Amino acid sequence: NGMGVFIQYNLTGRGWAECILEIDDQKITVTASYLSDALADLLDAVVSIVRGANEARAKFQEEPGEYRWIFTRLPPDKSRICILWFSNTFISTKLDIEGEKAFETECRIRTFAEAILSASQRVLEVNGIEGYQEKWVDYKFPIQLQAKLKKALKNK
Repeated sequence: NGMGVFIQYNLTGRGWAECILEIDDQKITVTASYLSDALADLLDAVVSIVRGANEARAKFQEEPGEYRWIFTRLPPDKSRICILWFSNTFISTKLDIEGEKAFETECRIRTFAEAILSASQRVLEVNGIEGYQEKWVDYKFPIQLQAKLKKALKNK
């Protein structure tokens, strides 16, 4: 049973991004607007879980709406990945229970972390540092978080 993880992150226009996530036979495309620093948030959450946190979260702000990623550690080396969708919200004060479950599965933390790392690397190769910021407006490419994730994986 191959635990295949495929992640593609694309800047689809000025201030818009999509993340295509495929784990085994489950697939979802999650979108984000530049109201949130989506890629940085996701990398940050993955760094936490690789380093041993029991739970980590990331958010992709839509206009309106929000995708909320929740990573929950499943010892020894797996994580549950749950993505909730909240419609008509600009500020994420809503409780998880109010969200609609858009995606849920589990996989090895390392497999997911490596997939997100290479997805972020592709974003950088395609857009470059300047191009990324031009498209993502308020935020720079999260180069430090990328380095942090590489280091966290190396220390595992």
